[in-house]
Amino acid sequence: MHAPQTTPDLDLTAVVICRDDEERIGHQVRRLAAHLGSLGLASEILVVDELSGDNTLPLLGLLKREVPGVRVMAGVQPGQGFIRGAAEARGRAILLIDARTDAPLSAIGFALGRLERGWDATAVHGRYLLLRRSRTFHLFDALQHRRAPHDLEERFLRKARSLGLKVESAGGRLHRPTPWHRFRDTVLVPLASRAWW
Repeated sequence: MHAPQTTPDLDLTAVVICRDDEERIGHQVRRLAAHLGSLGLASEILVVDELSGDNTLPLLGLLKREVPGVRVMAGVQPGQGFIRGAAEARGRAILLIDARTDAPLSAIGFALGRLERGWDATAVHGRYLLLRRSRTFHLFDALQHRRAPHDLEERFLRKARSLGLKVESAGGRLHRPTPWHRFRDTVLVPLASRAWW
């Protein structure tokens, strides 16, 4: 796959995929925006709508005006949201998250700390995937989504490992998830050097 066409000019892009999620998308985007703002990073939220048949898309139009840094990509075929969103991301790091995943966002700091320490991608198992754009863009075709986040993560990490990238999954198997209290007091490693770009 060719490199994304956009030039990275932000620290982080959160790619949120949704489909028929009118009841949760507003809450999820506001919650994510507030958390990213608290990290002090230059960030954006790119919400990718996979052909919703409900009121998700009109709600996203309202959110764009209400929440700074929100972009919307509409009309994306189901299963292609993460691939398309990652290719359009403007961040040096990309966070992939499904609107249906109600994950404790405190683990984002944990995952960013891993990138700071030299990892290329970290999957917070069954919740979300954080990757360093410059080292992983040629793997975006592995991001086809099957509505089971752990399937996506396992496929992506397996391909990344086969190419010699440094990746990890925090949390083990779904039947033995990482206790979220481990992440509750996570402090983001200082990012002044931006060494992980």
